[in-house]
Amino acid sequence: MLKDLRSNPVRITDAYNLSHQRLKVNTDWEVSHMYNRSKPMILFGLLEIINNILDKQITFWMIDQVEEEANRMGLIFPRELWMRVVTECNGYIPIEVQTLPEGTWCPVGTPFAQIRNTVKGFGEMVTWFEGELMHSYFPSTTATQALRMRRYLEQKQRQYGYDDSFLLRLHSFGFRGHRSLEDAYWAGISWNLFLFGTDDLHTAFHTPSANIVSIAALAHKVTQQFDNEYEGYKYAIKATADAGEKILGIVIDTYDAYRFLDEYLIPLAKYAQELGVDISIRPDSEDTWKQVVIAYKNISRHYLPITNVSAIIGEGMDFENVKKADAYFEQHGVPLNFVSYGVGGGFYNYINRDTLGWAMKTAYSNGKDRMKFSENPIKRSIPGVVGLYRNEFGDLIVGKEDNISVADANLYMTVYHHSNSFEAPYMKEYNDSHWRSVQELGLSQNTEQANIYLSDDIRSEIGEFQRRYRNRV
Repeated sequence: MLKDLRSNPVRITDAYNLSHQRLKVNTDWEVSHMYNRSKPMILFGLLEIINNILDKQITFWMIDQVEEEANRMGLIFPRELWMRVVTECNGYIPIEVQTLPEGTWCPVGTPFAQIRNTVKGFGEMVTWFEGELMHSYFPSTTATQALRMRRYLEQKQRQYGYDDSFLLRLHSFGFRGHRSLEDAYWAGISWNLFLFGTDDLHTAFHTPSANIVSIAALAHKVTQQFDNEYEGYKYAIKATADAGEKILGIVIDTYDAYRFLDEYLIPLAKYAQELGVDISIRPDSEDTWKQVVIAYKNISRHYLPITNVSAIIGEGMDFENVKKADAYFEQHGVPLNFVSYGVGGGFYNYINRDTLGWAMKTAYSNGKDRMKFSENPIKRSIPGVVGLYRNEFGDLIVGKEDNISVADANLYMTVYHHSNSFEAPYMKEYNDSHWRSVQELGLSQNTEQANIYLSDDIRSEIGEFQRRYRNRV
């Protein structure tokens, strides 16, 4: 059941991992890297997932439970390995996890996390939780998209000289379209990193430092309650004013959007203005872009203050359609600060693990540096224990850990570490302070670097792999 998903960390793995302890010739020491192999990204979500897995203490009953489940599947469970976790390591996983600070811009091919075992013989622990760690591709992708949308808004703001209220014109409408509450959590808190408007009420709890806003708004179910829809709109405007609120969203297509635009819009705008209420009309069917143009022209003809009425479109919007719609309104003489967008499933429905190309690959095993040398360069990994630093131009470089100078400053930070001591592991905690640091770092990032750069020593080692394993030059 859902409530038991993380009750036993031992089972949070792919079934084939159960066989690797005996299939490998040597599991004394191993190192693996996690990569984004397809697209650059903002790193986000990995720390909290690490917290959720590795803070739990493994017990004998957990081992017995998963062994029984494995046997039912016809699999042999590596009981001896896991018994050692309990007896030698106090039930904590003996590994070290290093990551780049969350909020860092990771060009394509960045080994943004490095994992290694800290006690001899526990090499298989390095990749045991690979599947669950991979799930942070989702918040990293949504955080990346949220930053792209924020940068787009800032560019348009500079272009037209709008004030900071212009940054409110993208609004999250996505809660109901998610596959699960967990996905809604990840998308919601990553949206809040860089954008301000949201209908995701639950995120106010999860991100208490977020500067987020929403507004009162009609739904079709409200308009349908009235026998006379025009009187229903007036009632809602009056109720908003009486409550002391200053803005109301009005969905206009319950019956006939064009009747609303032709007959109701101007008198309602005047009525709302008298009561000190701004209205944001929401066309929700047919040609919604055309309806916004009609609304703006009708208002302009009556010389009403433009700050009293605006529009928001939520039908079929994603980032690409936002940009297309803006171009359409620019061509039709509609100021961009007149129209906002509610972005729903278009914020996340396109996302899977391949969107950013997330993968985990072995970098050291059986006493030597290792790599995947694929015919497809995008799938190649980086051998050995590495670190990340920036050159004089601010570019992100991968180099051998031992060769990175103090001046260059290795950017990896240890977020989890446990050895064979019987003390609790060190773990960097995920909390609201961390979320704020991700926001601050993300907003400061230069996102121009598209691909990771390799140091000369790593290039040389990859060349050796090429000569060893590739038949043709």
